[in-house]
Amino acid sequence: MSFGQRLSKLRLNNNVSVRELAKQVGVTASFIYQLEQDKVSPSYSTLRSISNALDVSASILVDNEVPEQWILIRKSSRNKLVIDQSGVDLELPQFLGARSRKMTPIFFNLKPGAVFENTIYTHECEYLVYGEEGTVIVEADGRKVKLSSGDLAYFVFESVSQIENPGDEPARGIIIVTPPGIEESM
Repeated sequence: MSFGQRLSKLRLNNNVSVRELAKQVGVTASFIYQLEQDKVSPSYSTLRSISNALDVSASILVDNEVPEQWILIRKSSRNKLVIDQSGVDLELPQFLGARSRKMTPIFFNLKPGAVFENTIYTHECEYLVYGEEGTVIVEADGRKVKLSSGDLAYFVFESVSQIENPGDEPARGIIIVTPPGIEESM
């Protein structure tokens, strides 16, 4: 991927307009457009200013390899999300790197009989729920869907209000929410 393509992707992922970036860097918007089209190359000081404005290392803009921590989170380094619900354990992976996320995964572990009441996502979003192990009942706007190991449910028009483990064994799975955004009251 060229410098211009990387610059454009990082700028867009950070929701920064060409004009905003140009102002932060101290150059013209036309110069930013030319950089993104690979028509010109930045000076070292301009490269540093761009990387500071986008909150990334300058090497991200010029190296061919994206750092592993931008694309991979090891199981051992997932962050626990603390909620006040008995028998419910949540993990919220946080990918490094300054970029806007289009989705957020949440790993859930439910003890037998536990219910995860979704107070995390109250904005309008889509949900993909994957039952990895055990059985769960997903409730979305009054509709209940039973997921067994390996099943997927995709909710576009309904909001997931709770996930329950009705079984005698632990249940676990993944919820993927798009667009992301955790309720500030957490």
